[in-house]
Amino acid sequence: MRVAVLGATGKTGRYLVARLCHDGHAVVALSRKLDRLDAVDGCATRRQADILQRDTIVAALADAECVVSLAHASLAEPLLAALPPLCRWVVLTGSVRRSTALPDPGADGVRRGEAAFRAWIAAGGRGVMLHPSMIFGAPDDRNVGRLLRFMRRWPRALPLVVPLPGGGRHTVQPVYFEDLVAAFAAAVTPSRALPLDIEIVGPQPMQYCDLVRATAAALGRRAWIVPLPLSLLVGVAYVAATLGFKVPFTAAELRRGTESKRFAVEPMQTLLGVRPRAFDVGVREKVTRGWF
Repeated sequence: MRVAVLGATGKTGRYLVARLCHDGHAVVALSRKLDRLDAVDGCATRRQADILQRDTIVAALADAECVVSLAHASLAEPLLAALPPLCRWVVLTGSVRRSTALPDPGADGVRRGEAAFRAWIAAGGRGVMLHPSMIFGAPDDRNVGRLLRFMRRWPRALPLVVPLPGGGRHTVQPVYFEDLVAAFAAAVTPSRALPLDIEIVGPQPMQYCDLVRATAAALGRRAWIVPLPLSLLVGVAYVAATLGFKVPFTAAELRRGTESKRFAVEPMQTLLGVRPRAFDVGVREKVTRGWF
């Protein structure tokens, strides 16, 4: 099947293109910048296109039987409007941030994209939207990679002290990037009927303090968690960012860290056949590969 991948040069896109090529698909890798396509698997056809420039995206998708978009969900509406008659299946990227109760423009964009997708399905379209949780493990992963770099720089002669709001007792459910890629690859040619959306998450929720401890353990370190008020940590993060200092968590991330996430992993396992690995396994793989 000819599969077009939008966002082919991004954090997940390069690995998905390689996986789809390995699975025997005729892959068309799309990017806004042609020179960035040099990084994708050589088996893929490379095309320059921009979702917001209708002529370019219509031409690039003209022969696609399936379209996978790794672009932000807020771009779903113009993408769906550009699909060719030949296209019979679409896989879009959302985010579990759609469920947040906090003010979050990114989450608002996901919800708008989801609404556009549901309207397109109601009009006769066919596809699925996958909603990943925090993704980690790839070489350019910003989340865990930033924490690993912070810990690596911390002097070994000093205790590794990590302040977290409320001691990091709220939960997160991170998914390893290779498990995410496997889920997208399975969604391209599903073996059974799929619902409109599936959450792509780690095997179980874990507290932020345990995530920090597992990250330190992967480096052979022990992390000491210091509970501090959210307002104090947000203020420190803001001042540090203003002064140009690198901190492991931004103010927005700290706020999101006070909201527990808990999602069902069974649909991902049952419908897509992907059993995600535990966080401690994934972070050890990242450290072993030197990807931070």
